Amino acid sequence: MFFRGDKQKTITMTLEGALGPNGRLDEADAIPMAAPEAVCVDGAGQLLASSGSNVFRIQQWGMKPELWGSFDAPVSALAASGGGRIAIGLSGGRIVVRDAAGESLAGWTPTSSPRAVADCLFLSEDELVVVDHGYRPDEPLLSIAPWDSAARGQLIEISRSGETRVIATGLHCPMGVAVGPNGALVVTELERARVVEASGRVLQAGYPAYLGRIRRIDNGYAIACLSRRDALIEFLKTEPEFVARMKARIEPKHWISPRVVPEFSHDFPIELGATRLFGEIKPWAPSFSYGLLIETDFAMMPVSAAHSRANGVRHAISDVVSWNGALIAVSRGSGAILKLDSAGHAI
Repeated sequence: MFFRGDKQKTITMTLEGALGPNGRLDEADAIPMAAPEAVCVDGAGQLLASSGSNVFRIQQWGMKPELWGSFDAPVSALAASGGGRIAIGLSGGRIVVRDAAGESLAGWTPTSSPRAVADCLFLSEDELVVVDHGYRPDEPLLSIAPWDSAARGQLIEISRSGETRVIATGLHCPMGVAVGPNGALVVTELERARVVEASGRVLQAGYPAYLGRIRRIDNGYAIACLSRRDALIEFLKTEPEFVARMKARIEPKHWISPRVVPEFSHDFPIELGATRLFGEIKPWAPSFSYGLLIETDFAMMPVSAAHSRANGVRHAISDVVSWNGALIAVSRGSGAILKLDSAGHAI
């Protein structure tokens, strides 16, 4: 049970039961990919996956990825419409929409640009919802967001004509969007570890992780998690003087915060707790990076999970999509896309 620094008492789900630790992410089949971030399934049923500033197409699992498109900035989000349109979010808050062949489509230039495009979702062939977490590309999101009380995020709707409408503001680092069980839009908030409706109503809270994107699957939802929640970070939220000194004296990359890569160094706090025992790192060792994918029912309650623990490498799960009866997950930590069955077991 963790208590929030804002005095709001939140019961955090423990890693047991449906969320019990395992090695399913590390056991999953994988396709290596440099700097992966997002995935989607196009109108023809093919998988699109981002790799830095490129997007690759995979027709069937195991086939070599083919270059689908290249851009002038890293790809931050992908979404596909039922009619075959592909929305590409770019670092810095830009949005490009292309057809199934990869040709650019006119329009889609918002009247007011978001600061970032964390995720997007087609409401129709001419309407696109964009998640703006509010952080610039030069701001290390995972380092800053856990210690930032400002709710910078927003949810906006962009039409093909460029008309822009703000759906929701005051979101705390929103990362993913999906259509909820009742048809309303639902959003994941990274540090608040909860799923909320665009109206602000909390659907489920207390997840044991920093949440990434959320995707509708056959029996509920799949939530990609960038790392597990750490008891040390939660404790330090009650120590404002320590946090203020940390922010003032240390570079953000060395703050006590979640990370993407499972690296161990004396430069990082608490890593001495992960000293090798008999030549290996134990799965329960303290680590600020972690791999976690949560499947939920339609009430957003967890029913299954896939892990890559402290001794694993497939950490920082940034996106997930259902494809041909399997779940395809993106591991930023290991630079790979992973294939799991819909119950979280490796294929």
